[in-house]
Amino acid sequence: MGKKKPRLVSTINKELSHLIQIKKLVSPNIRKFVLIGSFVLLSTALPLKDLNSVSIPKENWNLVMYGGIFTTTDLIPIVFRQKTDYKESYIGSLGVSRPFDYRIRWFDFLWEGNVTKHFGEMNHWEVNGFYIVKIDRMYGSPFSLSLGEGLSLASENPKMENKAKGYYLDGLQKNAIESRALLNYMMVEFSSYLPFERKTEIFIRVHHRSGIFGLYCPPDPNCGSNFVSYGFRTAF
Repeated sequence: MGKKKPRLVSTINKELSHLIQIKKLVSPNIRKFVLIGSFVLLSTALPLKDLNSVSIPKENWNLVMYGGIFTTTDLIPIVFRQKTDYKESYIGSLGVSRPFDYRIRWFDFLWEGNVTKHFGEMNHWEVNGFYIVKIDRMYGSPFSLSLGEGLSLASENPKMENKAKGYYLDGLQKNAIESRALLNYMMVEFSSYLPFERKTEIFIRVHHRSGIFGLYCPPDPNCGSNFVSYGFRTAF
């Protein structure tokens, strides 16, 4: 019995050696297979061309013109419920815009700058500069949807963005609203290309100045203003 034990140990050592060699050969192949399989699945689920920005040629500069009327209604009810309470304060705006030379999936990116004149119950100037994300020609239609975000600087503190506390026809104002000349600028726009002129769009836009819940002015109640605007944009 004592003579068979070394042979058994030798056999076990040989088998272990074979298993280690097999593992060394198989493990890299398994890792490669897993990596390749994962890459294929990821590529199928999220195409690489959609993850990366796609360079597009720059188009011409665009001329932007629009006019609007002041509303005391907040931005969300205007956009989602088309509810408005107009006041006799108006704007006329002239600006330029241009697309950036890249696109991500169905999003186009542009910038716009405009000079705006207030008249009616307010009489001051305003300049706005902002970045735009646009879904252009949705589903092959002439319609587009845009969202802009930037800064707005007025030549004075707009009086209709301020309100003293007290009793008014529309109710009790418990706390005073204190605005600022410099506020955040945001716009929501729905536009359509003209059927006879593919480089010209007509649009409806909410021209929105906001204190962003206390970032630019006291948060409660928040300051700002909204103008429901109509205009056009054309390449030149």
